[in-house]
Amino acid sequence: MAFVSGKRKVSHILKRQVAGRSGAGLKRICQVGAVAGMAALLAACSTPEAGRYFVLSSVAPTQSMPSGVVNAVLGVGPISLPSHLDRAQLVLRTGPNELYLRENDKWAEPLDETTRRILTQDLQTRLTPKRIETFPWNSRDGVNWQIAVDVDNFEAQPDRTVRLNAQWKIIDFSSGQIVLSHRFDQRIKPASASSADIVAAMSQLLGKLADEISLSFVSS
Repeated sequence: MAFVSGKRKVSHILKRQVAGRSGAGLKRICQVGAVAGMAALLAACSTPEAGRYFVLSSVAPTQSMPSGVVNAVLGVGPISLPSHLDRAQLVLRTGPNELYLRENDKWAEPLDETTRRILTQDLQTRLTPKRIETFPWNSRDGVNWQIAVDVDNFEAQPDRTVRLNAQWKIIDFSSGQIVLSHRFDQRIKPASASSADIVAAMSQLLGKLADEISLSFVSS
């Protein structure tokens, strides 16, 4: 009987040891799983969202113009923008003294470059001049009339409109005299608050600026 009792005691001890080892193994498995899950979560948090890149686009004129309006060489530029727009991200104005940058929505090229390029295309479509040069040019390019633009605002506004506020000038390149200077300040409400619709509204405003500049050549 003592022998049987001893066997039972040994069996009980072995069962406790096995159970302890199983519990420890299960605990280690749980710990490893928790660490792996945390690592996956951190990896997901550290992975940046895919960015979107935008450019302005040329738009058709709002009214037809006679072909060959300007039988001269036009020089477009410089196009100066405020430094708060000199960045890769799309800028939205959220208040009189506050801006918001959409970190994942960026310009595919600097805003001053895409603005100059599209304004040049819009003027080419409307005026069909002899030739158009873009700033900077050299003295051999034979520019007759220079179109310079100083932009103060070219971004979405707190009232959910997009505003282009700029002073444009036509300069007699040979004399350096400003023959015409005008303030352009218009707003367009985009179809939605999405960056794509905001950029589309910016393109439309740039087309309207080209309309106004082109009409000054027609009426002069």
